[in-house]
Amino acid sequence: MVDSRMATVLASMVVFSAAAYAEDTPGIAIPPAIQSEVKALGCDACHGWERTKFGPSWQNVADRYRNQATYVYKGFNINSVGEKLPLVQGLVTKISKGGKGEWNEYIPMAPNDPNGVHAKEITDIVNFILSVPPKK
Repeated sequence: MVDSRMATVLASMVVFSAAAYAEDTPGIAIPPAIQSEVKALGCDACHGWERTKFGPSWQNVADRYRNQATYVYKGFNINSVGEKLPLVQGLVTKISKGGKGEWNEYIPMAPNDPNGVHAKEITDIVNFILSVPPKK
């Protein structure tokens, strides 16, 4: 009896997880390499494709930076003038070194690659996110 209840609970969890994932995908196909990089770097712990978690959804990121050419990186000093960088380089810097004040003054973006070891993977992810079309 206990085994059948446990099996039912586990099956429900799998179905719910699959449904939640299916609801949180962009309107375009996500290349397997991007999915793999996102998982490997743990980005999906704080960001969803269309759902906001601790950080903004990637749809919101794509929409905010659409048609912009530069990004001002301020790090953890949101009152500074910052460093004006090309958009992709600036977003890669923010993801790598962290910072706060962009989306929420209370939850900073933790440094994810302060030594630049994963710069290529982060650049791939940023370029994909920026290619996501506006939500219809």
